[in-house]
Amino acid sequence: MHIKKLASLFVFVGLTISVSAQDQPTNLKEAVDTAKANWLFGDWQREGSDGTPRLLSFKWAIKDAAISVHSTGGNRESHGVIGFDANNGKVVGKSFSKTGYSDSEWLFADGKLIEKITMNGVQDGEPRQFTFARGVRSVDENTMEATFHQVSDTGEVGEAFERDGAKVTQTWKRKK
Repeated sequence: MHIKKLASLFVFVGLTISVSAQDQPTNLKEAVDTAKANWLFGDWQREGSDGTPRLLSFKWAIKDAAISVHSTGGNRESHGVIGFDANNGKVVGKSFSKTGYSDSEWLFADGKLIEKITMNGVQDGEPRQFTFARGVRSVDENTMEATFHQVSDTGEVGEAFERDGAKVTQTWKRKK
């Protein structure tokens, strides 16, 4: 699947926090607080490579228990939900669109949220699955940056994807 398509299809769908055992969160609110990820909530926008606006929204759907995620841009739209899996201590989610669904988990490392995404869909009539990662960081209160990375067959996050010698990165601005 082409990187531009992947970039426009992405959706935030989960958080997994990597912390010491004594700091292990027991619910979604604690996980968000532990990761210092409250800056993520709200509405974000950027211009797509085709010039059309892309919008991304994170809101509490159920106070402290579930986050709704909504993404639009071009002719694509997706809806997702993020929640906490108490069995494994991870925040997990699922997102759906007309072209398929995705699952992901996030790790907190080096001041960034690292999202591993597995997209499942159909392309040219054939089932397709693609896994990649995205490092997300707050640049300032009104800007976030997402850099896309390869994921190995063993699930390890690898080098950033490059296009024309530059890392594949998106800059999102908080919608006012």
